[in-house]
Amino acid sequence: MRSARILKKSTGRCIALLLLLLDSNPVQAVFLRGLYRAGAEVNSFQPCPGNLVYWVDGGGSVALSLREYALKHVQRPYQPFYVELVGELLGRRADGAAAGYDDVVRVHSVEAISQQLPVVCQDLPPEG
Repeated sequence: MRSARILKKSTGRCIALLLLLLDSNPVQAVFLRGLYRAGAEVNSFQPCPGNLVYWVDGGGSVALSLREYALKHVQRPYQPFYVELVGELLGRRADGAAAGYDDVVRVHSVEAISQQLPVVCQDLPPEG
């Protein structure tokens, strides 16, 4: 019986330590609203209002689904879609496809998507 209590205590400590380690580097998820564009060598998000343009990290399943949806429903090349999403800003990249963008966003979830652009997004300068 004593060994069962010791095992229970050490298991509890291991779980607490694991939770502490996992919590020591929490993901800084942010809610973003803006324009998403997809096309040949383009996978970008432009918050509105604002003049920043983020590269969308396309490795995750949510980002791939968003890109597929946009490419399937565009009526003209690089047509912007209004999106509301939860993501994580990863920082600026100096090389690769993300070079030259203000930041890189990893999309965790898409909360809304529409071809109708809100007024606050209609006056954004074109990307690039």
